[in-house]
Amino acid sequence: MNQGHSAAWDQDWGKAAEFYRQALSYRPDDPKAVNSLALALFEMQEYGEALKTYMQAAKLAPDDPVPLGKISMLYELAGKNDLAADASVRAAELYLKRKDVEKAIESWTQAVILVPEHLRAHTRLALVYEKMGRKPQAVREYLNIASLMQHAGELGKAADAVNRALKIDPGNAEARQALAMLRDGTLLPKPVRPRGGTGPIPKSTAELRLPAPDDSSDLNPVEEAEKESLSILASLFFDQSTGDESEGGGRQEFQNILNGRGGRFLGKKADQTRIMLHLSQAVDSHMAGDKSQAAEELKRAIDAGLDHMAAHFQLGLLRLEENRLESAVRHLRRSVQYPEFSLASRLLLGEAYSKMGRLSDAAVAYLEALKIADSAVIPADQAAAMRQLYDPLIESQAQEKNEKQQQQVCSSVSDLLMRADWRNYLRNFRAESIVESEDGQPIPLAEVLIEAHSSQVVVAMNDVRQLARQGKQRAATEEAFYALELAPTYLPLHVTIGDLLLAQGLVPEAIQKYLVVARAYSVRGEASRAIDMLRRVVNLAPMDLDARNQLIDQLLARGSTEKAVNEYIKLAEVYYSLADLTNARKTYMQALRLAQLSDVDPVWQVKVLHSIADIDIQSLNWRQALQIYQEVIKVKPDDQKAYNGLIDLNFRLGEANQAIKVLDRYIQYMNKQKRMVEVVQFLEKLLEEHPQRAALHRRLAEEYYILGNLEQAVHHLDVTGEILLDAGDKMGAMAAVQRIIEFNPPDVARYQQLLERLRANMT
Repeated sequence: MNQGHSAAWDQDWGKAAEFYRQALSYRPDDPKAVNSLALALFEMQEYGEALKTYMQAAKLAPDDPVPLGKISMLYELAGKNDLAADASVRAAELYLKRKDVEKAIESWTQAVILVPEHLRAHTRLALVYEKMGRKPQAVREYLNIASLMQHAGELGKAADAVNRALKIDPGNAEARQALAMLRDGTLLPKPVRPRGGTGPIPKSTAELRLPAPDDSSDLNPVEEAEKESLSILASLFFDQSTGDESEGGGRQEFQNILNGRGGRFLGKKADQTRIMLHLSQAVDSHMAGDKSQAAEELKRAIDAGLDHMAAHFQLGLLRLEENRLESAVRHLRRSVQYPEFSLASRLLLGEAYSKMGRLSDAAVAYLEALKIADSAVIPADQAAAMRQLYDPLIESQAQEKNEKQQQQVCSSVSDLLMRADWRNYLRNFRAESIVESEDGQPIPLAEVLIEAHSSQVVVAMNDVRQLARQGKQRAATEEAFYALELAPTYLPLHVTIGDLLLAQGLVPEAIQKYLVVARAYSVRGEASRAIDMLRRVVNLAPMDLDARNQLIDQLLARGSTEKAVNEYIKLAEVYYSLADLTNARKTYMQALRLAQLSDVDPVWQVKVLHSIADIDIQSLNWRQALQIYQEVIKVKPDDQKAYNGLIDLNFRLGEANQAIKVLDRYIQYMNKQKRMVEVVQFLEKLLEEHPQRAALHRRLAEEYYILGNLEQAVHHLDVTGEILLDAGDKMGAMAAVQRIIEFNPPDVARYQQLLERLRANMT
């Protein structure tokens, strides 16, 4: 270690690392040696190894915030801001434990510099600033929290945060304005990246990144997608043919195949046998080089009910090779919705439209493909902004009338992407042909390929946003309509207009604008954006049932089953709030069926079943509620709420013996799991509702005895005897006293005398 430190002092980091590794060969888990090696690796710019080593240091010294700070820096270097922010927050918590409040604030601030919408960091900063009496900073953080809560649809929590800010500084103008905006339904500005903070990354390392994975390929995008689709189709047949349907698994798995990715089954009733027959023949024909026969067999499989993204892509590709262009377009427009096939599908659509003479559509399809490819080869945190920069270019191209220019776009994009190792080629092309904009953001490759007035739209959009931030809504609106003349179908501009309407309190008009945009994105096959717009609508108008149903349809079409289940639940809650229990229960049942047919967390089933049971109880359908609670227990055998419901309903129905049988089943299961304390707590709660049930006291006494609490065990058996004696059940009372004697408490003689008196009275 000393030799390593000496080498480090001389800035000979390679030699230092060698000595630290020797030290670790003697003590592999020495925290100081691991930290020293990590620092040497960092200075040697071996960032991948440095990250692994600092992670090891964090495990060895879980109370030391320093490794977490380094981990945050390395993640930031890699462009993984989310992970970097989380590491900074963890470091801040450790600094706080050490009473180093300023260091903690520094780390939380670094987290919100990395991710301005990091709720946990803002929350901790707000609390600490408030406790330290730093009122302006505390108010600012509570307003940030209010904004994040409002955008998440948590309006009550947003109001609470603003009120907390006003409590700290009642005269704060910004807080008062925020409260007024909340009342008017106007969106608060999202948190912005704070100035200052922990300072920039050192210049020597600021532009470096962790090693990127090797994604080179000897295939072009269409060949990659074709290989993937054939692999999927072959695996569908193999999985089904080797599955064991006798246990139910194979049939459910086949239903998932029919549904693509767990979405709805679209079309006629599926014929499983025919699908498997034609699917196997399609794969065999393709492998044999008979693509025409493969296409026919694949079409027959789809006609029989197969509705899978891979099938539509493969058939679209084969139809294009046969020059059956209308059929090709029809199937490719289906597969374009799925991320795995979106790029290749758009390239093939561009080719098909070109052959059909629809050059405008072809150019748009090729630019959409370039947008996907370009976004895939830049840092992940810049991809969303890049996609938005493409939108005005694409909309401008859609208005282009010059066929020569349209043809040029098609051939340029095709030449750029339809090549082996296209990702690396694209990166090199970008490095040689593209410079970054003034703010450091990458410029779309499309701007090199086409010249249009779309750059005016980008400038106009920036002006609109700047005017809106300054509160000049009318000027912003005028600028937005000017930009609309340049690109009338540019959807982000329509979204901005919706935001301006919302800022002026015109909520119904804003909602209508968002719905129109959502429909347009849906028609384009951009489901994720359609979903984002519909979420805005349901956050603004929670009772809009049509918008919620559209959102569910979009989620199902995209295969986001768990999110669709969640939206079904929210829709049911809307019906419930309207006192429409019939539709609420029906919607919960839809959520339940979807959850049961899909591979989602069983927690969703339990949640939905409890909601259905609650409705049944309110509707006095107690027998139906009993069945629902039984279903809950099948999914979650230790669900206390379900057992409580079963026991309570059986008591209400006068079926006390059945209630006790249910209770005994629960106790037996929990005791096997060594969870006697939970059983005691459960029985105590039951006795609060049914204090005169002797059977409950008797079972609670047995659980206390198992836990070694003799006093409570005797007490509850005592109560058991009294209740039974009052009810005239002397035999039962004698059994309770006999059990106390078996426990052998200190005053056992008293209970022996009591037992003798009870026996005498029996004679």
